[in-house]
Amino acid sequence: MDVEKKYRSGFVAIVGRPNVGKSTVLNRLVGEKVAIVTEKPETTRDRIQGILTTGEAQVIFVDTPGIHKPKNLLGKRITKVAKDCLLDVDLVIAIIDVTRGITDEDKLIFGLIKDSGKPSILLINKVDLRSKSLALPLIEEAAGLHGFKEIIPVSAVNGDNMDVLLRKTIEYLPEGRKYFPDGQFTDKTERFLAGETVREKALELTHEEVPHSLAVLIEEFAERPKKVTYIRATIYVERHSQKKIIVGHKGQTLKKIGEAARKDLQRLLDRHVYLELWVKVHENWRKDPQALKMLGYA
Repeated sequence: MDVEKKYRSGFVAIVGRPNVGKSTVLNRLVGEKVAIVTEKPETTRDRIQGILTTGEAQVIFVDTPGIHKPKNLLGKRITKVAKDCLLDVDLVIAIIDVTRGITDEDKLIFGLIKDSGKPSILLINKVDLRSKSLALPLIEEAAGLHGFKEIIPVSAVNGDNMDVLLRKTIEYLPEGRKYFPDGQFTDKTERFLAGETVREKALELTHEEVPHSLAVLIEEFAERPKKVTYIRATIYVERHSQKKIIVGHKGQTLKKIGEAARKDLQRLLDRHVYLELWVKVHENWRKDPQALKMLGYA
């Protein structure tokens, strides 16, 4: 006689140092663009949940900011978000970059996982950029540093071994109920996703000196007749030189940011979007508690 399989559910933290591919892993697992992805490090600043519901399980993946040595108040707060997340989950997925090997920051993260007492899986990501044989010594080294339940070489970009990761993730989750209704793929609001979309496009289209000093505040998000969503957003930077970069010659860079963001938002929201962008300077906002609160980082 077949034994009925119990439904499994739980929260899974995705952790790692900056730029190892955490958001790409999250989006690949959920099958939706939940977190923004750029080539610039320290892109994720919030605890973002991506929800995958299947016939056998509901997995709530929690994308966290990269754990690193913070340089300002913003850095301290987002690093604390990542560390605190380990206390609230059922399983941890740690990610390292095969092209960088196991760094001191990775070892610090392994220690935090050990202190949390939570079961964990290690991903050796970006194997598409190197011979997969180079992952073998990293597997041996990682196994000697922490008792991971599984160590899996993957390419989040290409999808290599991501099916294995999902299967193993579900195996280590406890039996439980659904936390979210079918069809919901994130806990974040459309307003939040709109701000992140604008920030992603601004990061993609600007120089290296801008990204860490850039934040987006959604000033207005309103439904208008004929299925049109009106969004007014302000891009904040810390210096007037950065504002000039965001705006660009005769406003061309800001126009490109707006066009790219509007295109993605129309696909995400499944309706027409009218997007209005402004750029303001708030000097040293990353060190200002009031500014961090205004921008949603407090």
